[in-house]
Amino acid sequence: MNATILPEKKNHYPVLLNEIISIITPQYGGTFIDCTFGQGGYTKKILEYSKSKVIALDRDKDSKNISLNVKKIFKERFHFENKKFSQINKLDLKNENIKSIIFDLGYSYTQIKDAKKGLSFDSSGDLNMKMGLNDFSAKDVIHKLDQKDLEKIFKFLGDERDGKRIANKIVKNRKEYKELTRDVLSGRR
Repeated sequence: MNATILPEKKNHYPVLLNEIISIITPQYGGTFIDCTFGQGGYTKKILEYSKSKVIALDRDKDSKNISLNVKKIFKERFHFENKKFSQINKLDLKNENIKSIIFDLGYSYTQIKDAKKGLSFDSSGDLNMKMGLNDFSAKDVIHKLDQKDLEKIFKFLGDERDGKRIANKIVKNRKEYKELTRDVLSGRR
């Protein structure tokens, strides 16, 4: 099994790549949907098999640039859409021989380390977490939602037992600090 990330590098290694390839068997051809294209690890491996085609989706706008390089190499066998995977129903798949749909859920190492994405307490950029296709950022949520709404987010979406305490702390910090930064929210300030 290959490692997912190596801290000294900026590369992301797709999780269980060889295992996934052995299950989906692209060597026999067909169309594969990569719902989380990212840096194209699964897609590039699938496209090594000349009978295979990939339709890739990703919500991260940075993935579009990576997809352009893949498109140069695999012109007719690769198609990319900058969409959320929840929009898979918007794809025209009538004439496709779909063999597998792949989801590699979670953030990549490069996304976490990219300060402008705002995914890590270790970076100094804005609280963003938009991943390109959201209408609002984490900063908007933290600064604008009331305590009850914050509690619901932490409890139901974050599965956080201390959601009420966290929401209460955020609301109190709003009164003390002009802007709630990572340092304020992580207790470093």
